[in-house]
Amino acid sequence: MVNFEEYGKIVCSALLYGNCIYISRKGHYAIFPMEPIGTLRNSEQGFVTENGLFVDRKIALYIAEYFNQINIKHLPKDVLMSEDLKKDNIKILKYNKNYIYKKDNE
Repeated sequence: MVNFEEYGKIVCSALLYGNCIYISRKGHYAIFPMEPIGTLRNSEQGFVTENGLFVDRKIALYIAEYFNQINIKHLPKDVLMSEDLKKDNIKILKYNKNYIYKKDNE
């Protein structure tokens, strides 16, 4: 059984590109203007939790459901979208250089 308390709540959307995590509290569309610095549209889309973990959209959906962070679930139903989250749950993440990337199978 997964302990969602270890992850913490979803705080912002994020992209994983190379070994860098790009974050935005306004959704992924706010990150795409950074395209000139790399191929961000080909990066993995996900979210960062309050404990500094990068999670993909599938894990993020489970976390957001667990912490009751979803306002209205948009399509697709099996992954979390930025617009699904209650606006009061989206926060600015404090700078943390100790992010951890967690795959589905870990």
